[in-house]
Amino acid sequence: MTIRKKRNKNHKNINYFPSGKNSSDKQGNKQRHSKKRKPKVSGSVVDYPTEIKQSAPKRAGKKGLSLFAKLFALFAVVLSLITLILLLPAFRIDHVEITGNTDLTEQDIKKIIDIEIGRHAFLDLGPEFMKVIKFRYGDIESELLSAYPELATVEARFSWPSGILVQLQERVETACIRYGFKYALVDRDGYVIRFIDDAPEYLPVIEGMANFETLEPGDLLSENDRGLLTTATEIAAQLILIDQAYPDDASLLALTRSISPENHGFAFLILQFDTNNVWRVKVSNDRTLSEDIRKLQELVTSDVLLEKGSGQLDLTTDKIVFRKDNP
Repeated sequence: MTIRKKRNKNHKNINYFPSGKNSSDKQGNKQRHSKKRKPKVSGSVVDYPTEIKQSAPKRAGKKGLSLFAKLFALFAVVLSLITLILLLPAFRIDHVEITGNTDLTEQDIKKIIDIEIGRHAFLDLGPEFMKVIKFRYGDIESELLSAYPELATVEARFSWPSGILVQLQERVETACIRYGFKYALVDRDGYVIRFIDDAPEYLPVIEGMANFETLEPGDLLSENDRGLLTTATEIAAQLILIDQAYPDDASLLALTRSISPENHGFAFLILQFDTNNVWRVKVSNDRTLSEDIRKLQELVTSDVLLEKGSGQLDLTTDKIVFRKDNP
């Protein structure tokens, strides 16, 4: 009698030898799952998430000085500078230096500068803001210009250490103008420098200009008088140039006693010789002025006209004309 074994129901669906088709499907599924789990990364992109996360807290941890600390440091520096300026002896005035003076003496200048020795240098700066910035003493400059009209410019500034430097530029007299029995020395710009009783020998006298009764030292001549002054000074300059070109001959500037400029560019020169002869020479202040003065120099040195005595010489025409005075 044969006994049959019963089939286990649990083994009914077990496949010990899977078919090729099923195995390939399972492998394909595994490969697809593996591709999803491992994303493709480009070789040119490198990502360091760990380093970025670590460096961010470090940067956040570096904090600068607070605004209060910065302001306090600035205040401390400013306070230290102010203390040094107030306490250093180098900022206390102990001397005054003067440069550029020719006719004026240091005593004349210093008696106007009223600065106490030992006074702090910064107390008298200004009063304008720009003068304070440049360490200049505006009051000293104004007082000197008012006291001495012969000064063209004045600059007074603090000089390290403990000093005041006063730089002067005096006006240079270029003409002597007669008015009445006195004379006015003026510079090339037409400013009256001072009045004198006797005419200087080194300047020709200018005559025929306006009345000076209302003018004072430091005043400016009128526009018309400045034009006449320009004519006279240009003639004087040509006389000086001729004298320099012919140093061995008689000096025209020394012979010229006066220059009388007129409107329209003409002028009369009064020449006085040792023989008491007097020439009244008419010249024109134009392009021929230098040539006229050269002709005058030739006539003076040649003695051609000196024998004729006193008279009037006209150099403004093409032909030299001399009119002798009646005896």
